[in-house]
Amino acid sequence: MKRMYKENPMFILKKKNAYFKREYGISLEDYDIKFVKQKGNCAICKTSSTKFKKNLMLDHDHKTGKIRGLLCCNCNYALGHLKDDVMILKSAIKYLNRHA
Repeated sequence: MKRMYKENPMFILKKKNAYFKREYGISLEDYDIKFVKQKGNCAICKTSSTKFKKNLMLDHDHKTGKIRGLLCCNCNYALGHLKDDVMILKSAIKYLNRHA
């Protein structure tokens, strides 16, 4: 399988496009459009994607499935760990401000 990836980079793009279509209902082209709109930066921390080893992740609402934007791993995981709950996030902000 590794040889197939090395010999045919289009194979990777086709697999990624199929994954995006299946999981999120968007194409790789849609991802690229979001990427350009966000100037290649995480939608939350604004860090350039060039600073990360991995590509920006598609962030989506787990209830509706709607794509919200592209996030770095840290920001995406943070939202997940906070259960996408605005009240928990506000509480975390208050906590950080109290201990600043």
